[in-house]
Amino acid sequence: MGTKPPIEILNTLHKCAEIEGVLGKIYDLFADAYRENRDICRLFEKTAGEERNHEYQIRLAIKSLVPSIEAMTLTLEEADKHLTMAQETLDWLTKATPGIKEALNISITLEAKFSRFHMDTAARFADQSCAKLFTAMMAADEAHVAAMEKALAEVRRIDAALDRSK
Repeated sequence: MGTKPPIEILNTLHKCAEIEGVLGKIYDLFADAYRENRDICRLFEKTAGEERNHEYQIRLAIKSLVPSIEAMTLTLEEADKHLTMAQETLDWLTKATPGIKEALNISITLEAKFSRFHMDTAARFADQSCAKLFTAMMAADEAHVAAMEKALAEVRRIDAALDRSK
């Protein structure tokens, strides 16, 4: 993509931070909807917290590290399009909260679609210590998709067992 003027980098980072904030709200919505299932509720609460952490990481980069960003791996237009997509998803889910299986499927899809907006993949840093900082911050994050997939498999297993017992 080449080097971008600092204002475009800033605007792109602000959009990325907003995306993470919206994703956090989606997971908060799911956590509230599934309070009766303690494990699922905790999974969504944890994921919502991780999304807020991603937002804070991006805001840290905006305040402190923009001079060391040599390029963005996505465009402002891509970030804006995905922010709109995330907000429309939140609006849709607010009107009709899906069941647990669908919520887990939606969440896994969202994580795959929006992972490129995290700081460890969205920006290329001239200073490798900055890149390593964000890579380290994201290392613990990779487990939540696996946790969602495991929870989905468990819900399916329970549903299948209930179907067989009918």
